[in-house]
Amino acid sequence: MNNVELLKANNVDVAAALELWGDMDSYNESLHEFKDTLNSKLASLENYKNASDWNNYAILVHSMKSEAKYLGFMKDAEIFLDHELKGKEGNGEYINNNFNTVCATVRKIVTLLNTYFGESSSTKKNLLIADDSNIILNFLEKNMSTDFNILRATNGNDTLSLLANNEIYAILLDLNMPGLDGFAVLNYLKEHDLIEKIPVVIITGDDTEETIKKAFTYPILDVLNKPFNEKSINSILISIKNFYEKDTI
Repeated sequence: MNNVELLKANNVDVAAALELWGDMDSYNESLHEFKDTLNSKLASLENYKNASDWNNYAILVHSMKSEAKYLGFMKDAEIFLDHELKGKEGNGEYINNNFNTVCATVRKIVTLLNTYFGESSSTKKNLLIADDSNIILNFLEKNMSTDFNILRATNGNDTLSLLANNEIYAILLDLNMPGLDGFAVLNYLKEHDLIEKIPVVIITGDDTEETIKKAFTYPILDVLNKPFNEKSINSILISIKNFYEKDTI
């Protein structure tokens, strides 16, 4: 059972949030979605920072600020607001010097909500799912979050940021994504000697012989063709488990 007192003890204004959401079920559902998307948003934010794209930086951190405020994270919303204003000013020096504050804020919120929902990120390994469809991401997360801590990315750039900043246990990778595509991610894994250490499952709606043949030029674990179902997902979970167990036999 969720412990509301835990949130209150960590300065979350639950009462103010419930004025908006109305009931705990709706509030908890929104809290969970907030938690599950924060890391991918942080990865996008870092990409905008690195590209000095202050307009999109301000737009995204504004969204993070609004969500935090609506959910009762008032003090954290102030930190996001600070970066929103600096982004609008194009103050890259300030943002670069203080980006670690945003990272620490996101980590604190995710850790708190993992505890609140009884989901220990220390015991669950990170599964990175990269796909530009939120429908696909939501479906996969729903069916795999029991076994893994899900990290979500909607493009290749965010995927690389999450890879660089997290210990990844396995990857479900769409080939056709905006910006850097799945093959660019595979090249990154190969260049950084990760391609044979982290099991990669390709998820794709393009089942042409040419695409599949090209995918298997890399030592990927398997291909999950869209549309897929719970049975095919369970098969992938077994394949990932077997990938690591083969080294212990």
